[in-house]
Amino acid sequence: MVVILPLLIIFMKERTRVNYLRVLSIVACYYLYSIALYLPYLFDSLHFINGSWNWNGKLFGVVCGVILYFLFRRQFADNNFFTVKQNKEGLKPALNVAIGLLSFFVLAGLLSEEEFDVETLFFQISMPGIDEEIMCRGVMLGLMCSALREGGKPSRSPAIIINGIWFGLVHSLAFQNGEVAFSVGSFIATGIVGYALAYITIKTRSILIPMLTHNLCNFANNLLSML
Repeated sequence: MVVILPLLIIFMKERTRVNYLRVLSIVACYYLYSIALYLPYLFDSLHFINGSWNWNGKLFGVVCGVILYFLFRRQFADNNFFTVKQNKEGLKPALNVAIGLLSFFVLAGLLSEEEFDVETLFFQISMPGIDEEIMCRGVMLGLMCSALREGGKPSRSPAIIINGIWFGLVHSLAFQNGEVAFSVGSFIATGIVGYALAYITIKTRSILIPMLTHNLCNFANNLLSML
Protein backbone atom coordinates (compact mmCIF):
# COMPACT_ATOMS: atom_id res chain seq x y z
CA MET A 1 0.00 0.00 0.00
CA VAL A 2 3.02 2.29 0.46
CA VAL A 3 3.60 2.01 -3.31
CA ILE A 4 -0.06 2.30 -4.28
CA LEU A 5 -1.10 5.27 -2.12
CA PRO A 6 1.01 7.88 -4.01
CA LEU A 7 -0.40 6.58 -7.31
CA LEU A 8 -3.94 6.91 -6.02
CA ILE A 9 -3.32 10.53 -5.07
CA ILE A 10 -1.52 11.38 -8.33
CA PHE A 11 -4.32 10.00 -10.50
CA MET A 12 -7.17 11.23 -8.33
CA LYS A 13 -10.08 12.55 -10.41
CA GLU A 14 -10.54 15.75 -8.44
CA ARG A 15 -9.02 16.95 -5.19
CA THR A 16 -12.31 16.78 -3.33
CA ARG A 17 -13.20 15.58 0.14
CA VAL A 18 -15.23 12.73 -1.35
CA ASN A 19 -12.32 11.40 -3.41
CA TYR A 20 -9.87 11.68 -0.52
CA LEU A 21 -12.38 9.71 1.52
CA ARG A 22 -12.49 7.07 -1.21
CA VAL A 23 -8.70 6.80 -1.18
CA LEU A 24 -8.71 6.42 2.60
CA SER A 25 -11.42 3.78 2.21
CA ILE A 26 -9.18 1.85 -0.23
CA VAL A 27 -6.36 1.88 2.34
CA ALA A 28 -8.73 0.82 5.15
CA CYS A 29 -10.21 -1.98 3.04
CA TYR A 30 -6.75 -3.30 2.20
CA TYR A 31 -5.64 -3.54 5.84
CA LEU A 32 -8.95 -4.96 7.08
CA TYR A 33 -8.87 -7.59 4.35
CA SER A 34 -5.26 -8.49 5.19
CA ILE A 35 -6.20 -8.93 8.84
CA ALA A 36 -9.14 -11.16 7.87
CA LEU A 37 -6.84 -13.46 5.85
CA TYR A 38 -4.42 -13.87 8.77
CA LEU A 39 -6.97 -14.23 11.59
CA PRO A 40 -6.67 -18.07 11.70
CA TYR A 41 -2.91 -17.75 12.21
CA LEU A 42 -3.42 -15.33 15.07
CA PHE A 43 -6.16 -17.24 16.90
CA ASP A 44 -6.22 -21.04 17.04
CA SER A 45 -9.94 -21.03 17.80
CA LEU A 46 -10.58 -19.61 14.31
CA HIS A 47 -8.65 -22.39 12.62
CA PHE A 48 -11.57 -24.83 12.22
CA ILE A 49 -10.79 -26.26 8.76
CA ASN A 50 -7.61 -28.30 8.59
CA GLY A 51 -5.57 -28.44 5.42
CA SER A 52 -2.45 -27.23 3.71
CA TRP A 53 -4.26 -24.23 2.23
CA ASN A 54 -5.64 -21.22 4.08
CA TRP A 55 -9.31 -22.21 3.82
CA ASN A 56 -10.20 -20.41 7.02
CA GLY A 57 -8.51 -17.17 6.01
CA LYS A 58 -10.20 -17.21 2.61
CA LEU A 59 -13.61 -17.72 4.21
CA PHE A 60 -12.96 -14.77 6.51
CA GLY A 61 -11.81 -12.85 3.44
CA VAL A 62 -15.15 -13.50 1.73
CA VAL A 63 -17.07 -12.36 4.82
CA CYS A 64 -14.83 -9.31 5.11
CA GLY A 65 -15.35 -8.43 1.44
CA VAL A 66 -19.13 -8.67 1.71
CA ILE A 67 -19.19 -6.54 4.88
CA LEU A 68 -16.93 -3.90 3.31
CA TYR A 69 -19.13 -3.85 0.23
CA PHE A 70 -22.20 -2.94 2.27
CA LEU A 71 -20.20 -0.41 4.29
CA PHE A 72 -18.66 1.42 1.32
CA ARG A 73 -20.99 0.75 -1.62
CA ARG A 74 -22.40 4.29 -1.54
CA GLN A 75 -18.91 5.57 -2.32
CA PHE A 76 -18.78 3.62 -5.59
CA ALA A 77 -22.47 3.49 -6.54
CA ASP A 78 -21.64 4.35 -10.16
CA ASN A 79 -19.15 1.49 -10.32
CA ASN A 80 -21.00 -1.23 -8.48
CA PHE A 81 -19.87 -4.51 -10.08
CA PHE A 82 -21.77 -6.78 -7.68
CA THR A 83 -24.25 -8.01 -10.28
CA VAL A 84 -24.74 -10.97 -12.60
CA LYS A 85 -26.10 -8.68 -15.33
CA GLN A 86 -23.54 -8.28 -18.11
CA ASN A 87 -22.80 -5.25 -20.24
CA LYS A 88 -23.52 -6.69 -23.69
CA GLU A 89 -21.35 -4.14 -25.51
CA GLY A 90 -18.26 -5.16 -23.60
CA LEU A 91 -18.98 -8.89 -23.38
CA LYS A 92 -17.11 -9.96 -26.54
CA PRO A 93 -13.76 -8.22 -25.76
CA ALA A 94 -14.05 -9.38 -22.15
CA LEU A 95 -14.51 -13.01 -23.21
CA ASN A 96 -11.57 -12.71 -25.61
CA VAL A 97 -9.34 -11.61 -22.73
CA ALA A 98 -10.74 -14.36 -20.49
CA ILE A 99 -9.99 -17.01 -23.14
CA GLY A 100 -6.50 -15.60 -23.64
CA LEU A 101 -5.88 -15.69 -19.89
CA LEU A 102 -7.12 -19.28 -19.64
CA SER A 103 -4.90 -20.30 -22.58
CA PHE A 104 -1.88 -18.84 -20.79
CA PHE A 105 -2.66 -20.79 -17.61
CA VAL A 106 -3.21 -24.00 -19.58
CA LEU A 107 0.17 -23.60 -21.29
CA ALA A 108 1.88 -22.84 -17.98
CA GLY A 109 0.30 -25.96 -16.47
CA LEU A 110 1.48 -28.15 -19.35
CA LEU A 111 5.03 -26.89 -18.90
CA SER A 112 5.20 -27.51 -15.15
CA GLU A 113 5.02 -30.53 -12.84
CA GLU A 114 3.68 -31.08 -9.36
CA GLU A 115 2.32 -33.96 -7.31
CA PHE A 116 -1.37 -34.77 -7.54
CA ASP A 117 -3.27 -33.24 -4.64
CA VAL A 118 -7.07 -33.30 -4.36
CA GLU A 119 -7.19 -30.56 -1.73
CA THR A 120 -5.29 -28.18 -3.99
CA LEU A 121 -7.72 -28.79 -6.84
CA PHE A 122 -10.77 -28.22 -4.62
CA PHE A 123 -9.21 -25.08 -3.19
CA GLN A 124 -8.25 -23.60 -6.55
CA ILE A 125 -11.67 -24.22 -8.14
CA SER A 126 -13.46 -22.52 -5.27
CA MET A 127 -11.78 -20.07 -2.93
CA PRO A 128 -9.36 -17.70 -4.75
CA GLY A 129 -11.81 -16.53 -7.40
CA ILE A 130 -14.63 -15.91 -4.93
CA ASP A 131 -12.57 -14.31 -2.20
CA GLU A 132 -10.19 -12.21 -4.30
CA GLU A 133 -12.70 -11.04 -6.91
CA ILE A 134 -15.17 -9.86 -4.29
CA MET A 135 -12.46 -7.83 -2.60
CA CYS A 136 -10.00 -6.91 -5.36
CA ARG A 137 -12.36 -6.25 -8.24
CA GLY A 138 -15.67 -5.78 -6.43
CA VAL A 139 -14.74 -3.41 -3.62
CA MET A 140 -11.24 -2.09 -4.40
CA LEU A 141 -11.70 -1.60 -8.16
CA GLY A 142 -15.10 -0.04 -7.59
CA LEU A 143 -13.57 2.53 -5.25
CA MET A 144 -10.63 3.12 -7.61
CA CYS A 145 -12.88 3.70 -10.61
CA SER A 146 -14.91 6.23 -8.64
CA ALA A 147 -11.91 8.07 -7.17
CA LEU A 148 -9.53 8.11 -10.15
CA ARG A 149 -9.75 9.89 -13.48
CA GLU A 150 -10.54 8.00 -16.65
CA GLY A 151 -7.77 7.17 -19.10
CA GLY A 152 -9.77 7.27 -22.30
CA LYS A 153 -9.80 3.64 -23.39
CA PRO A 154 -10.53 1.10 -20.60
CA SER A 155 -7.12 -0.49 -21.19
CA ARG A 156 -5.47 2.81 -20.21
CA SER A 157 -7.61 3.39 -17.13
CA PRO A 158 -5.48 4.31 -14.08
CA ALA A 159 -7.89 2.26 -11.95
CA ILE A 160 -7.23 -0.91 -13.98
CA ILE A 161 -3.48 -0.35 -14.10
CA ILE A 162 -3.17 0.42 -10.38
CA ASN A 163 -5.45 -2.49 -9.52
CA GLY A 164 -3.13 -4.77 -11.49
CA ILE A 165 -0.02 -3.36 -9.79
CA TRP A 166 -1.63 -3.78 -6.37
CA PHE A 167 -2.69 -7.35 -7.17
CA GLY A 168 0.85 -8.16 -8.30
CA LEU A 169 2.40 -6.70 -5.16
CA VAL A 170 0.01 -8.59 -2.87
CA HIS A 171 1.05 -11.89 -4.48
CA SER A 172 4.78 -11.20 -4.77
CA LEU A 173 5.64 -9.70 -1.38
CA ALA A 174 6.16 -11.94 1.62
CA PHE A 175 7.74 -11.80 5.06
CA GLN A 176 10.25 -14.58 5.70
CA ASN A 177 12.33 -14.83 8.87
CA GLY A 178 11.78 -11.18 9.66
CA GLU A 179 12.80 -10.05 6.18
CA VAL A 180 10.78 -8.86 3.20
CA ALA A 181 10.99 -11.15 0.16
CA PHE A 182 9.98 -9.94 -3.28
CA SER A 183 9.57 -12.07 -6.42
CA VAL A 184 9.87 -10.09 -9.64
CA GLY A 185 8.53 -12.98 -11.73
CA SER A 186 5.50 -13.40 -9.50
CA PHE A 187 4.86 -9.65 -9.56
CA ILE A 188 4.87 -9.50 -13.36
CA ALA A 189 2.72 -12.61 -13.80
CA THR A 190 0.09 -11.81 -11.16
CA GLY A 191 0.16 -8.13 -12.07
CA ILE A 192 -0.82 -9.00 -15.64
CA VAL A 193 -3.52 -11.34 -14.34
CA GLY A 194 -4.87 -8.62 -12.04
CA TYR A 195 -4.87 -6.12 -14.91
CA ALA A 196 -6.71 -8.58 -17.19
CA LEU A 197 -9.34 -9.41 -14.56
CA ALA A 198 -9.87 -5.71 -13.84
CA TYR A 199 -10.29 -5.08 -17.58
CA ILE A 200 -12.89 -7.85 -17.82
CA THR A 201 -14.72 -6.38 -14.84
CA ILE A 202 -14.84 -2.92 -16.40
CA LYS A 203 -16.01 -4.22 -19.77
CA THR A 204 -18.75 -6.45 -18.35
CA ARG A 205 -19.60 -4.19 -15.38
CA SER A 206 -19.72 -7.33 -13.25
CA ILE A 207 -17.39 -9.56 -11.21
CA LEU A 208 -19.15 -12.72 -12.40
CA ILE A 209 -16.89 -13.56 -15.38
CA PRO A 210 -13.70 -12.50 -13.54
CA MET A 211 -14.70 -14.79 -10.69
CA LEU A 212 -15.32 -17.76 -12.98
CA THR A 213 -12.19 -17.04 -15.05
CA HIS A 214 -10.01 -16.72 -11.96
CA ASN A 215 -11.07 -20.07 -10.51
CA LEU A 216 -11.00 -21.87 -13.85
CA CYS A 217 -7.49 -20.59 -14.64
CA ASN A 218 -6.16 -21.67 -11.26
CA PHE A 219 -7.84 -25.07 -11.51
CA ALA A 220 -6.72 -25.77 -15.08
CA ASN A 221 -3.14 -24.74 -14.31
CA ASN A 222 -2.89 -26.99 -11.26
CA LEU A 223 -4.71 -29.95 -12.81
CA LEU A 224 -2.57 -30.01 -15.96
CA SER A 225 0.64 -29.68 -13.98
CA MET A 226 -0.41 -32.71 -11.92
CA LEU A 227 -1.26 -34.98 -14.86
